[in-house]
Amino acid sequence: MKIDRAELLRYLGWRGQPLDGVTSDSLERMSARCLEVAAPRSVVRKFAYANGALSDTGVKFEGSDIVGYLSGVDEVYLIAATVGAGIERELTRLTAVSRTDALIFDAAASCAIESYLDERAEELEKECSRILLPRFSCGYGDFPISAQKDICALLNTPTRIGVCVDENYTLSPLKSVTAVIGILKEGETRKACASRCALCAKTDCAYRRDKR
Repeated sequence: MKIDRAELLRYLGWRGQPLDGVTSDSLERMSARCLEVAAPRSVVRKFAYANGALSDTGVKFEGSDIVGYLSGVDEVYLIAATVGAGIERELTRLTAVSRTDALIFDAAASCAIESYLDERAEELEKECSRILLPRFSCGYGDFPISAQKDICALLNTPTRIGVCVDENYTLSPLKSVTAVIGILKEGETRKACASRCALCAKTDCAYRRDKR
């Protein structure tokens, strides 16, 4: 797990303006502090998939974007991951001390969970003999955030990694993510961009990557 400086600046809305010494120092300190506090954990399960549904679960995905993403897929991984509750406690502490540090720490934590998920996906790809698609999270395109409830239930995240979902489908600890990873059928190929933004129809997102 790492915190890439370019990704961190992207989360902070940086557009190439000069960085003063104080900001540069905070970027270094908060990145290091985030990695020190983070306690990454994840849980993964593989499911058979057909016609928009996870076989033998009663769970059917809603939204044309997730169904289109899973075309050519007969199995999926569901994954949930978190960098731990300590991140939230540290963010609360920092907010009372320095709003700048707190803002940068929060962005660093977002980078950290994404980096951790990338590493887990790479590990899964090494274990799997077929092509894995880039992960697709609830909230991408028209894939509803409410799907997090089903994913957390199927993965038993409260017990396995301490991640819960509330009535508004928000995950806690806050820096936690659920996602679907499609496994292409034997012999299937797909020319797909590695950027998850390419899979999402929300083209006006402030954090969208034009290229990865």
